Amino acid sequence: MFKRVIPGLIIFLTITCILITINCTSSANYRVYIATADNGVLISDNEGGSWNSFNKGLPDKILPIKIYKSGEDVYLTTFSSGLFKLNSSNDKWENISSPDFKRRSIYDKNPGYRKISAFTADPENSKNLAVATKHSIYRSIDGGSTWKSISLNGLNKRNYITSISISGNRIYAGTSFNGIFESNGSDFRITGSGLPGEAYSDTLKFSEQSASLYADKENLYAGFYFGSGLYAKKINTKNFIPVFTLKEKNLNSTIYDIRVFNKKLFFSNALEVYMKDESKIYPVEKYNQIIQKISSREDIISATIDDNTEFYPPISIKFPNSSKEKKSEKASNKNAIYASIPAIQRDLNRYINFANNSEVNAIVIDMKDDFGNIYFQSEDKTAVEIKAQKKPINIVQILKKLKENNIYSIARVVVFKDQKLYQAYNGKYAIKNKNTGLPWKGAEGEYWVDPHSEFVHNYNISLAKDLEKLGFDEIQFDYIRFPADGPIQLCNFSYKKDEETYKSEILIDFLRSAKSSLKIPVSIDIYGFNSWYYFGNWIGQDMEELSHVVDAICPMVYPSHFGNKFYSHIEKSLRPYRIVKDGAIRGMQMADKSVSLRPYLQAFNLLSPTWGPEYILYQINASKESGCSGYTLWNAKGDYTVPYSALKKE
Repeated sequence: MFKRVIPGLIIFLTITCILITINCTSSANYRVYIATADNGVLISDNEGGSWNSFNKGLPDKILPIKIYKSGEDVYLTTFSSGLFKLNSSNDKWENISSPDFKRRSIYDKNPGYRKISAFTADPENSKNLAVATKHSIYRSIDGGSTWKSISLNGLNKRNYITSISISGNRIYAGTSFNGIFESNGSDFRITGSGLPGEAYSDTLKFSEQSASLYADKENLYAGFYFGSGLYAKKINTKNFIPVFTLKEKNLNSTIYDIRVFNKKLFFSNALEVYMKDESKIYPVEKYNQIIQKISSREDIISATIDDNTEFYPPISIKFPNSSKEKKSEKASNKNAIYASIPAIQRDLNRYINFANNSEVNAIVIDMKDDFGNIYFQSEDKTAVEIKAQKKPINIVQILKKLKENNIYSIARVVVFKDQKLYQAYNGKYAIKNKNTGLPWKGAEGEYWVDPHSEFVHNYNISLAKDLEKLGFDEIQFDYIRFPADGPIQLCNFSYKKDEETYKSEILIDFLRSAKSSLKIPVSIDIYGFNSWYYFGNWIGQDMEELSHVVDAICPMVYPSHFGNKFYSHIEKSLRPYRIVKDGAIRGMQMADKSVSLRPYLQAFNLLSPTWGPEYILYQINASKESGCSGYTLWNAKGDYTVPYSALKKE
């Protein structure tokens, strides 16, 4: 609903109120720019009737994100090619990125650029620009000719910056889960309260992911992803007030762009553009007609409409992720169960029977466990030296039996949590303690090796290649992250070559190297919450970037592992369903469409007041309804009695 709160600024109206439409009868020549997944930038001067390539000056392979028009200037943000500005004299794009925008890599001499996660121009001064590359902010006062890094004191590099706005010397940064920060030339600080979010526990609340910001001399406007609406506050006041919210939350709704033009507020929400004056909110009919006309294209990432008149500002619209073929059809539509080696030795025939009498068609088997033990015969020199092999089993015979029953085999390989390698070679490859120089100790029973070490990378890739030769259908890397528990502030990564390296970048280096060494699909396990928000520099699991490398991503969305306050407003029996479904929808909006999303589901009784077959089915149905490509049931003991009763064929 919408409700009037501050006269002359903010209106809250019910969804059912009559919205007066605006229709421009001017003979304006509307220009439409679209960023596409396959064809770069296209342009139309007849409202989408026909399209021309607009890629002069751009690299051959480019993934554009958003076209931003400010005054006479046109900018293009990209996923890995940097920031571009259009030279209007020859309609040629020019890369105005600073070398600091480049991603870091230990393998690639030309690694490309970091994602331009946010960009803005000062509405009062088109030369005053700000840009974010996920965990860094830069400012230009000369239209992008030179850039200066902005100190993130008070904001820190664990935050993922998803939106940005600049007004004079004031910079506002919207984040993926920590709210909105403001800097006036000194440290950043949280600005305002009252923003949408979700309580996680008694002491922790996550703010909703910021999608867009717009600041002028009077007001700050903030738009959000996942149906959380548009908010605003007066400069130098504390509380944000809703401007536009939905009566029923729609996770596909995003306030993607905000502009103030001729003292009127314009914003895009999902596939519509609205205008707000002193008393009402109106759909902008002409823009919405164009959007409707071009929305049949399946490759659009975003569109920007410019009417070149004094009626409306140029404004951008986000489209649902363009459709793509899966990187690996082989890894798609796999409904799996997990099994440890003891469980396989004890219950293999029972698991095969489960698969033959249900929709389960795959199995994940521990081949390198959480302590670095490997359970297959390997000639790898390191595995032999550190005595990692623990009672190798006849995996060839097991795989033969699985193939005879058309069961897809997935080898689980734990990567950076490895007690065997941690203790070997006098702790040479362990993460070090900053204070003592000795191997760093994390949470009880956890032993972490340095993710920056090429030796660690090569060892795990060598094992994966052995498993491929043995006949596994897929390699699944787990603990593909940095530690999250224990005194992580004391971690020293002695193999880190560039202090500016993001955690996600070294994980991408490892996975790209692994992918190039293997012919079979590669999947990874990630924290469930990393499919909820961008968490790139926390433990390194940037779901969007990972999705451009691997074939399948498996978020561990166990309802029991979310905080006690999280989704507490949902009926208990429906909470597992909603957590899985909403997490999957959000994850698929962040991930590239070419990746298969295969969530890990809770098949164990922990903090599960409604435990039973329905608990399992709620999660599975949520996974299917959200469009995931299969799922994996996790029970550490391998006890699938309850899931079997839920899934067995009549």
